Amino acid sequence: MAVSSQDKALIGAGLLLAVASAATFTWLGYRHARMPSGPPPSVELTNAPYVASAPDAPPVKTETWAPPVAQTRGRDWIYDTFTPPEIFYNTRSHQFNVKPPSSLLDEDQLVDFGLDLIAVHPEPFRLQLMGFSGTGANARGIFQNVPTGEVILATSGRRVPNLGLTIQSFKVAPQTIRIGQSTPSNQLVATAVVRDEKTGRDVILTNRERVFTGTLFAFVAPTDDNTQREVRAGDTFKLGEATYRIDKITGKPASIEVTKTSPALADPDHRVLTPREAEEATERPDGNGS
Repeated sequence: MAVSSQDKALIGAGLLLAVASAATFTWLGYRHARMPSGPPPSVELTNAPYVASAPDAPPVKTETWAPPVAQTRGRDWIYDTFTPPEIFYNTRSHQFNVKPPSSLLDEDQLVDFGLDLIAVHPEPFRLQLMGFSGTGANARGIFQNVPTGEVILATSGRRVPNLGLTIQSFKVAPQTIRIGQSTPSNQLVATAVVRDEKTGRDVILTNRERVFTGTLFAFVAPTDDNTQREVRAGDTFKLGEATYRIDKITGKPASIEVTKTSPALADPDHRVLTPREAEEATERPDGNGS
């Protein structure tokens, strides 16, 4: 059988590879035979005991923070960023107090604050529309002067000089009223637009609801006394040798923040007061004290 030229090339390449492999292994054998021979090097061991060692720790610089200083609200507020105030309820004084972590105030000082909160109310606008008389062009509004309690019968163009108010417009017109889930009904409703000369703004009054200014006021009284005083945020007054400053009034929940200063106190006493009656109701859930 004839051999093709391609087969001849493959056979020739195989013979050359065999010759190259034989030459390579022959050279490696000759090189290994010429390498020096002898016993492997010995390892010398010591009989000394093992002693563990460690590097010296790096020096650490230690600094002690200075104690927090008293803030403007008095010694009750000596807290820094990581020590929030501790607020607790005193069952004997019926008050929430801020207690320093080091107990700087003794129990007698905490109890004897001398002032109670009676109630907090929203301030009504100084003129209210209570109702109306007549209809159409003859309709007149029944207004109440809140500071004096005086009732005024007036309509458009009437000025109330002692209140700094002018009734710019007044009308009685039917409106669709829905109360709760009841069926809507048409009712006559009186509406007045009043110009407030103190603020330069118009206030809309209606006989269906009272209008408030957005300001809160509170009634306070000395402890174990029912003599009430009306106060607003920023007011300052004295009871005996003590002076009280109303710092803040909150409506929901009702509370006031008060600061007390007195010659008998080394530092101002700042407290958050809640209504006296509310605290009594908390102690008597059934409402009858039994």
